[in-house]
Amino acid sequence: MKHPKSLTREQYLKQFSRAVRWRLPPQESEDTIADYRELIFQPERDESKLVEELGAPVQAAHLLTDVKTYRRWLAVFAVLAFGLFLLAKWAWTGMTVTTGFFSYSNVWYPVWVMAAGLLLSLYWFRRHGQKSGIVSKWLILALAVVLIMGCGVLYEIWNVTGIPIYEQLTSHTSRHRQDVILLITAMMYIGVFSALAALVGLVLARCQDRRWLALYILGLTVAAMIGFVTFNMKRMDLSMPDAHEFRTYLFIQLSLMGTAGLIGTGVALC
Repeated sequence: MKHPKSLTREQYLKQFSRAVRWRLPPQESEDTIADYRELIFQPERDESKLVEELGAPVQAAHLLTDVKTYRRWLAVFAVLAFGLFLLAKWAWTGMTVTTGFFSYSNVWYPVWVMAAGLLLSLYWFRRHGQKSGIVSKWLILALAVVLIMGCGVLYEIWNVTGIPIYEQLTSHTSRHRQDVILLITAMMYIGVFSALAALVGLVLARCQDRRWLALYILGLTVAAMIGFVTFNMKRMDLSMPDAHEFRTYLFIQLSLMGTAGLIGTGVALC
C-alpha cells in the first residue's frame, strides 16, 4: 500500500488554505484555516503524520465543502471564464464559435459578453466576496499595465482609422501598410493578454481579496473593446470613402464601453 507523502506544517497549511479559499465562502474559509492552523501547530502533533491524521490538504478541504454552494460558484466561474475565452478567441481570429448558425460579423457579440460578465461578476462578488486588508500593490500594478496597454492600442486604432483601410493596404508608402499590420498584431496580443489578466483577477478575487475583481473587469473591458473593433473592421466596406465617419461611429461606441468598464472597475475597488 502506497504511503501518503509527508508534508511540513507550513506546506500542509499552504496547500489546505489554497483549496479551502477556492471551495468555501470567504469568511467561512478564513475561520476554517484558523482552526486548522491551531490543529497543525499543536506541539504534541507529529509533523510526519499530518497527512495520515488529517488527510491530504485537498481531500480535507473537499470534506468541508458545501456541495450546493460550491456548485453555484463553479457555475458562475464557468460562465465568466467562458466569456473570457470567447473574447480571447475573437481577438486572435475575429471569429466566433457560432459560425454556421449566426453571422460571425455581428459586432455586438463582444459587447454582450462584456455586459453579462460585468453585471454577473459585480453581483456575485459584492454579495459573496470579502475585502482583505489594504489594496495589494500588485493589483495596482496590474491595473496600470492593462490600462496603459488598452490606451495604447486605442491610440493606434484612432490613427489607423483616420484613413480608409483599403488605401493604407494598397498604398505605395510602406509606412501605411506597416501601421495597419502593427495595429492588427497589437490587437491580437493585447486582446489575449487582457483576457488572461482578467482570468487571473477572477481567480484572485475568489481566493484572496474581492477587489481583484477590478482586474477582471478592466481586462474584460479592454478585450471586449478590441473584439468590437475587430468585428467592425472585418465587416466594414473597404471602399467607403469617409473614414472619419467610421472612426467617429467606432469611438462613440468605444467611449461608452470604456466608461462602463471604468465605472465597474471603480465599484469593484470599493
